[in-house]
Amino acid sequence: MFARLIIIVFLTGFVPILSMFIGIKLSKGDYANEVSSIIFIISFILLLVTSILIAIWFTYPFKRLATTIETMGEGNFPKEIDLNGYIETEDIADAFESLLAKINKLDESRSEFVSNVSHELKTPLTGMKLIADSLLMEENVPNETYREFFKDMSTEIDRENKIINDLLTLVRIDKTNREMNISEVNINEIIELIMKRVRPIANKKDVELILESFRPVIAEVDETKLTLAISNLIENGIKYNKDGGYVRVSLNADHKFFYIKVVDSGIGIPEDKLEYIFDRFYRVDKARTRETGGTGLGLSITKNIIMLHNGAIKVFSTEGDGTTFTVRIPLTYSR
Repeated sequence: MFARLIIIVFLTGFVPILSMFIGIKLSKGDYANEVSSIIFIISFILLLVTSILIAIWFTYPFKRLATTIETMGEGNFPKEIDLNGYIETEDIADAFESLLAKINKLDESRSEFVSNVSHELKTPLTGMKLIADSLLMEENVPNETYREFFKDMSTEIDRENKIINDLLTLVRIDKTNREMNISEVNINEIIELIMKRVRPIANKKDVELILESFRPVIAEVDETKLTLAISNLIENGIKYNKDGGYVRVSLNADHKFFYIKVVDSGIGIPEDKLEYIFDRFYRVDKARTRETGGTGLGLSITKNIIMLHNGAIKVFSTEGDGTTFTVRIPLTYSR
């Protein structure tokens, strides 16, 4: 704006005065050639100054953008960028602000993830430390007490190990889909094998497993990853169920997708918690989750796997009346 003002003042003020001076000279008929030379020189200078001012005005927003990028390189991420000047630079500013918002969100997610990992890994260690300190403070501890304490320590170690394994799984899944091992797989057989494997867990909790397979389904999937995703859903249905409850797994397909639905008669999820259940380390009921050995990573892993298959997952739940997960995955895999 400042550069444009200078140009306007220059053109509207100096040029008419110059024209009057030139007009007077020419009217006298003196030194026509010299005047022509002066006109040329002054016009050239005027053009040069105008070009410089326009160049400064044009490049100033980009210099500010370069400064902002340098600041980001130092680890400082501004909330917004002001590149007012003309429409093009404002469009660039809007696009860059959108990128910055994503970077800021990613940075916040990373910080939150590191904080959560630190907390989750520290909790079992704190439990083991308390158990060990309790033993050291006691004298003449009965063998039975030692056995109970060591059993508690073993439980905490198992929990720590599960957290680490789930974290490693999450890291592997977060890598690019170039590592997807895609092949034609019988989805019916995958689900039957999962049901067979988890049946002892269901029997122990007096939970009935029901499989409804409406048609044979062959699809292009990563068998290992898909098995893990569906296992997580079924195991959750068993863990958070009621005694004498059920988990119903149904499989269906059309010409383009196959659908897996996992319905349980469990404790359900409050409506205000549904939007967070796929977040890493999120637990609806932290105390109950720790009792069942959950890490808060299972559903996040499941969603990532389904997204890698270009699929989608939805959840419906009524608190106290069970939960339904619906998975949709294309029959044909495409990168």
